Amino acid sequence: MKKYLLLLLVLLPVLYATGQNNMPSWVNNLPKPENDTYYFRVTHAEEMTYEKAYVRAFSMAILESSWKMGLPVDAKNDMAAIEEGVEDNISIRSHQSNIALNKVCEWQTKSITSNKVILYVLWQVAASGNIEPNFEPFNNCK
Repeated sequence: MKKYLLLLLVLLPVLYATGQNNMPSWVNNLPKPENDTYYFRVTHAEEMTYEKAYVRAFSMAILESSWKMGLPVDAKNDMAAIEEGVEDNISIRSHQSNIALNKVCEWQTKSITSNKVILYVLWQVAASGNIEPNFEPFNNCK
């Protein structure tokens, strides 16, 4: 038993690094926007199912973008409200502001230790509230 535990401890970093090498470049290096009406943001979530991970990543995109725009954010209550009301419409009105998001890429894997879905999502986010961003096509999801 000790041999298996030792082998597992030796292999875990190798397996983790192997999974990290398969990540697309945008996870760690955000692309440059084509114009100043939007910016890129990556959100990360780990949940037992893809659906729950996606809702968590979406909620984080909304909360982080709201906070960046200087809007008041109550992370715990706002995240719960967003997670309950997630729809396909990815434009959220919050505090008299409209935050436009456009999902452009996602990458997922499975945790070898917790069996959770690990999800990264790349978003284009309006540079400020209440503007019509000019989201450019983005096809470099690898």
